[in-house]
Amino acid sequence: MKKAWMLLGLLAAVGCSFPYEDDLTALEADTQSALTALQSLYEEGIEADYADLERHASIARTKRFDSVHEPYFRNEFEVLKYHYRQTSRWFELQSYAEWEAQLIYGLEQVQALKHDAEKGLIEEEALREALENEKNALLPLIAEVETSCAAMRELMAEHDSLDTHWQVMWDRWENPNL
Repeated sequence: MKKAWMLLGLLAAVGCSFPYEDDLTALEADTQSALTALQSLYEEGIEADYADLERHASIARTKRFDSVHEPYFRNEFEVLKYHYRQTSRWFELQSYAEWEAQLIYGLEQVQALKHDAEKGLIEEEALREALENEKNALLPLIAEVETSCAAMRELMAEHDSLDTHWQVMWDRWENPNL
């Protein structure tokens, strides 16, 4: 009797699945993951880090080249320039609101498609075409967001120590005895 119930439960579980269920579930999870990564980057303070970098870049622009400070110009300013350019590109690529809106819209589309598939409201061929369209729209966006977020996290990981380092450098620039 126990085996019969288990078999009946297994058949019911298999009967509840629908075509492309795994693909839709994976696309939904990937889109949600990219959205979470984007949102957490802002919660972690990327805007504050960028404001600090802008301040340091502004200070660096006021410094005139001289032989006494040559090592700073060759080393420290290159690091500052790299961090500032990379972070600037993040904000120039697309705004947070635009990326978030695209991801939310894509997530809603996938969820609606999944709902229609679960309820049998869409033919299998139409489902396959719609899924391919959603993948074509979302996968490049997801990859771009996740790659960019990872790059920004790397820069942000170094930010606090560099921010302190550059501030000490500015403090000692005019007064080396500090």
